[in-house]
Amino acid sequence: MMKTRDQIISRLIGCLLILLIGMTSAPAAFAQTADADARAVTIGPLSVVNIADLEFGNIVPSPASGTVFIDTRNGNRTSTGGVTLASGASSRANFIIYGGPNQIVEISIPGTMTVTHTNGTDNMNIDQMAIGNGNRNFSTFVRGLLGTLGIYQLTVGGRLNVGADQEAGAYTGTFTMTVDYL
Repeated sequence: MMKTRDQIISRLIGCLLILLIGMTSAPAAFAQTADADARAVTIGPLSVVNIADLEFGNIVPSPASGTVFIDTRNGNRTSTGGVTLASGASSRANFIIYGGPNQIVEISIPGTMTVTHTNGTDNMNIDQMAIGNGNRNFSTFVRGLLGTLGIYQLTVGGRLNVGADQEAGAYTGTFTMTVDYL
């Protein structure tokens, strides 16, 4: 059956009216945006984190040489000879090693190091450096087990050798802890 021209036009007009009504009756949409930052810190599956530095604290030298000792087992600070301990923070170095559960690691540090005055010429030596864990002292090498959580905490202590009439001022130096994962 053939449709007439009037029928086609009236149907076309009806469709257009329905379309026009649908477009005009829909509410206008307004979008708002806001930005936010996301942050995370990842610690690699095998990493070493320094928590505290080896700090001998404030000391008073004299005409006689002496030493300052930081015990790696408990962090106690003692002196011998012509060195007087003054107030101020002291601490053993503290490291946390992260790895896989029950991962075996070998840790080593140098046995000696030098700290240098800010003037660049005066020095003091640190010897008897040792790694500790809890109340244990392991010298400069230890093989350890990270445990079921994959974490191992270590401390480092040593003996600062203070010369007679040592130059006053700040002395700094760096030592490296090496961790081999087996």
